[in-house]
Amino acid sequence: MYKDYYNLKRNPFQMTPDPRIFFASKGHKRALSYLQYGLSQGEGFIVITGDIGTGKTTIVKNLIAGLDHQTYIAKELVTTQLEDHDLMEMICESFELISKGLSKAALLNQFKAFLNSANKLGRRVVLVVDEVQNLPPKTVEELRMLSNFQVDNKPLIQSFLVGQKEFIKTLQADSMEQLRQRVIASCHLGPLKSEETKFYINYRLEESGWNGGQLFDDRAMRLIHELTEGVPRRINVFCDRILLFGYLEEITFFTPEHIKTVADELAEEVTSPIKAEKHEEINSYLTELQQTSYQTQDLDSQLESIANASEEREKIESKSEEPVAAEHEKEQISQPVAQHGETKESLTSDFVDIDETIKDFESRVEQEIAAFKNSLDKKF
Repeated sequence: MYKDYYNLKRNPFQMTPDPRIFFASKGHKRALSYLQYGLSQGEGFIVITGDIGTGKTTIVKNLIAGLDHQTYIAKELVTTQLEDHDLMEMICESFELISKGLSKAALLNQFKAFLNSANKLGRRVVLVVDEVQNLPPKTVEELRMLSNFQVDNKPLIQSFLVGQKEFIKTLQADSMEQLRQRVIASCHLGPLKSEETKFYINYRLEESGWNGGQLFDDRAMRLIHELTEGVPRRINVFCDRILLFGYLEEITFFTPEHIKTVADELAEEVTSPIKAEKHEEINSYLTELQQTSYQTQDLDSQLESIANASEEREKIESKSEEPVAAEHEKEQISQPVAQHGETKESLTSDFVDIDETIKDFESRVEQEIAAFKNSLDKKF
């Protein structure tokens, strides 16, 4: 609904991972580098874990989208609670092999023949197992067994295991020792930091066609990060609703107050991407912002008064230095001039430290604003 209003080519915050608008945060770059490193090694397991919604699947799809499909045969398998026989059926089905009605031994033999055939054609087989935390340990061990298929000590298949952090416990079990020894790299994805959240939102907007300048106030960006805890999927859901709200209310620049309104609406929904306790923090956050705004306005007013006083001093000094037109006029006004000179001297003594005062005041303003921003960054 809001795409036309904001002149967007696509939905910037859609739920389905889109490799075209892949945002490479520091953590995502690291994870993608591990996947690419694994491909270059051509052996072993690469393990990528992360919290729900941190972008694991997006990274996998980005990797697969960038592969040369003349060289690689890559398939992604999304798992549930599968037993070992069921897993082999799904793997064979993923690679478009016969899977129904075959025994486990027949499935393994068929898959081994497929791997040998691909190797003779100079092609590499890559299996990406997503949501691997759903697999029982016995089924995970079955994946390790597949790595035993080799020709001239060269593995015929390479596997990438992608899942939530619960899989780390599975991997650390004593029974997983052999699998752990074959893991050549692992990485855990965390949420985005506050500044990364800002870049993430702006990047997805720009890649989707937005060219209307700044759409979110910086304070609004920090509030979005706080409410979503920097989790990309939550950011997507929340920002999608914010833009819908903006379309309905004809908003082209979002402030913290707008973010609060949308968050309050979502609080009534079961599927809200924002945790309940986060809603309670919004009012205190906005109160702090308002207090800082008032303090800044007061400081600005004081700074303007000092600047005006400085200008007045310069005018007085300028007048006192104007040349006298004639000698007899100088004699006639000698006494007033003397008095004026005294006034100048008095004023100069009053304003002698004005420049330094202004500099000190400006420095104090900057320090107070910086201190406040640091306190917000630590809190939010």
